[in-house]
Amino acid sequence: MVKTPEEYFAEQSLDIMPVTNAPLTTAEQAFVQKYLGTDALQSLPQLEPDVLPGINTAATSEAKDVPSSLNLRTRLAAMDQLQMVSFYLRGQIFLLPVCVIVEVLRHMPVTRLPMAPRYMAGVINLRGKVTPLLHLDALLTAEQNLKYTAQSCIIICGTNDMQIGLIFDKLHTMYLVEQNRVSWNVEAYLGSGAEFLCGMADIDAHLYAIIDPELIVNKILED
Repeated sequence: MVKTPEEYFAEQSLDIMPVTNAPLTTAEQAFVQKYLGTDALQSLPQLEPDVLPGINTAATSEAKDVPSSLNLRTRLAAMDQLQMVSFYLRGQIFLLPVCVIVEVLRHMPVTRLPMAPRYMAGVINLRGKVTPLLHLDALLTAEQNLKYTAQSCIIICGTNDMQIGLIFDKLHTMYLVEQNRVSWNVEAYLGSGAEFLCGMADIDAHLYAIIDPELIVNKILED
């Protein structure tokens, strides 16, 4: 039986993410300088969000002997099986590898950024981590009417550069996908529409796109 994400998360040994006062990474510094400024950063309220039953990322599996410095696509391609969370976005189903998920949150207040691109809903101070919240539908679909409501949920994703929050509609289910069911040549399927995707998974005769948060962070830093 396939577990729902809520059932899966509830079974994990969840550690509440600690408040951190660690120095900003180079990417975080660039983001703050571009969109916030040091003074505005200091005034951001530190949030303790309403967390959906979450995962202890230490419990997720990475391929042995694969350096974390390699990009996500390379790390995933070295695994025998991929644990994926699926979720709805504007009626479409997308996948995220469990290994990039920090936690799943309910809607929370966000500080707007007037000079930010339209796909950026704003920024939060999540337990001491500068975390931009992104309208994922603006990046992956042709949707023009962007919404962030009390019903919205957020998947917090961790990358080597910075932490981001992806706004989505609702969770779908969990999948354990064999490596031979995944194509890493996503450009062959979608062409230029593959900008933020790292692969396509064939699940029950349906093709689902795998989102790559590292590519989204690159977009944030380039804009």
